[in-house]
Amino acid sequence: MANDLSSQRDLALHQRMALVMDGDCENSRQYVEVLSQQGFFYEKYFWLITVQDVERLENLFQTSSIFVNADILSVTECSEDIEQCVFEIYNPSNRHGGSLKISKIGSYDPEMGFNISVGREKYWRRRNMTGLTFKSAIVTPKPVDDLDAYLANEKNRQINSMHRFQSVTIRHCRDFYNFSIIMQRTNSWGYKQANGKFDGLVSLLENNLIDFGSSPLLFKEDRLPFVDYSYGNWKLRSAFIFKKPKRVADSYNIFLRPLDTKVWILILIFMGIILINLKISFGMGSVISSHESRVDSSWSMLVLFIIGAFCQQGATCFPLSLSSRILSIFVFIFCILIYQFYSASIVSYILLDPPSSITNLQDLLDSNLEAGIEDILIDRNYFVQTKDPVAIQLYNKKVNKLMANNDTGFYEPSLGLALVKEGGFAFHVETSTAYPIIQNAFSNQDICDLEEIQMYRTQPMHTNLPKYSPFKEMLSYCMLRLVEDGILFRLRRFWDANKPECIETAKKIEIRVSFKEFSFGIIIFTTGFSIALAILLMEYLYFNRYRIGEKIKGMKMKKLFLKKNSS
Repeated sequence: MANDLSSQRDLALHQRMALVMDGDCENSRQYVEVLSQQGFFYEKYFWLITVQDVERLENLFQTSSIFVNADILSVTECSEDIEQCVFEIYNPSNRHGGSLKISKIGSYDPEMGFNISVGREKYWRRRNMTGLTFKSAIVTPKPVDDLDAYLANEKNRQINSMHRFQSVTIRHCRDFYNFSIIMQRTNSWGYKQANGKFDGLVSLLENNLIDFGSSPLLFKEDRLPFVDYSYGNWKLRSAFIFKKPKRVADSYNIFLRPLDTKVWILILIFMGIILINLKISFGMGSVISSHESRVDSSWSMLVLFIIGAFCQQGATCFPLSLSSRILSIFVFIFCILIYQFYSASIVSYILLDPPSSITNLQDLLDSNLEAGIEDILIDRNYFVQTKDPVAIQLYNKKVNKLMANNDTGFYEPSLGLALVKEGGFAFHVETSTAYPIIQNAFSNQDICDLEEIQMYRTQPMHTNLPKYSPFKEMLSYCMLRLVEDGILFRLRRFWDANKPECIETAKKIEIRVSFKEFSFGIIIFTTGFSIALAILLMEYLYFNRYRIGEKIKGMKMKKLFLKKNSS
């Protein structure tokens, strides 16, 4: 019979099943005992049991292992006015010393059918658990002297936020159902060790040492055989927080970026066309004018004229003919339009905040920022289990790199965020922990400079119980009532800190041009100066070649004369 019951139980794990039993049969009490031991009175099964009277019903279930989640209805003989009465049977927790509860919820008449007189939900009707004591555990990395006082204290809520939040919701359920809690501490959520066993909270749940956890758990596949998950009421959001690095482009890019490559090519072509037209126009003007007022129309002077027009520095010569003057006017108009586009783009680069150069994990990996991780087991375990190649490279390149300097790469939140404030450092931290520290320790300018990228998605963290716990639906009902009444929303806003806001109107505008950005101008000046100096030397040598030749020849003659005299 036990094997048949086990197979039926496994079938009902994935579907609900209704069963009918005659409680007046011989050996029915022994049968009920076996059913209760096999877990057939959980919420997966709906029972309808017929008995002669309530005394017989009490006798059937007095020592049976049933819980608050049982769905057992019994039909018994009633008064003359009512043919049969319908009773509800449950025990808050037989395992915790609870007493059997039998309450009338309606009646049955062959003509009128069922008449159920109670209209509220099952767990609302059963919310008085008569002060039973349950065991629970909370994850706190560091020991505390008085655990209950620590959990009741709302100060420094950025420390262990998720655990203290979850304990508050559990205390709400404690008050709602009228039970007591014996709380204990563990230092880990529960991760698989080298021996294949779990530690921490999962180990306590697996071995039924506690009735439910007071810290939320992430949904992980390797925990499923040992843990039941209830309502997920905490959102775990962690991110790399860093100051936006100032993007310093190569100097030549700054001066070339305002115009597209095709535009630069067209400008050079137009400069060539303008140069030829100016040569013709200025040349004809010089021919028709008097000798005294001729304009220098050499190629070098015309190139200087065009460069002066483009740089808004005026003209180096004055056209004499009407045609050359008209051409000069339109050259100046063309140059000023190009100049406006060019200079406006340069100014906007200096004044406006450039778009973020780090938008994902790969960008962070390729950047010059150092990186650190909050010292919590969730993040340590993430790098052990993750298969994300970018995250693995980031850990090996930036976090492990620090270990060479006797630094683990894992920091307390206050220290990691202090490094972020100094700049050049990205710190991965839970936002509910980081935001209060940032709000208190960072200036508005620092807050405005902060950026975030997530290493893994935001994940819900769930209320947790031992596998096949009879209290799963009970806690889910309580949590959903907290949602419905708005209590959970208020608790989240209190324990999960909001992101500090940047006040744009109070933000300082600092304009700094680095040497790297300015260097292209120095390179151009130095190049031009060197070329001009070289040409000056060549010109000097060319125009003084005869005099220099005569001096060299005289020096040779003098040397020869002195040589003859000495001999």
